[in-house]
Amino acid sequence: MFKRKNAKKNKQSNEIDLVLLRTTNNNFELGIIKSILDDNNIPYIVKDYGAGGYMRIISGDSPYRTDVLVEKSNYNQAKEILEQITFE
Repeated sequence: MFKRKNAKKNKQSNEIDLVLLRTTNNNFELGIIKSILDDNNIPYIVKDYGAGGYMRIISGDSPYRTDVLVEKSNYNQAKEILEQITFE
């Protein structure tokens, strides 16, 4: 779990509930997803597996799986936006 930076006691929980929005192993698709989420002010976390993060830094791409996680309260909005785009 991640914690909110400025959470007030008893009024707002200080834990952030993250859910998986999409999994990709394509750097181009990841860039599109990140741009769309940024444009719509939806915070996200990118989680690389294996040596994916290092590979992305060194070569600019990664053959490993990458998860894009969003806060549960933003999930439906983010999912609706991404459903309008085909990645095939």
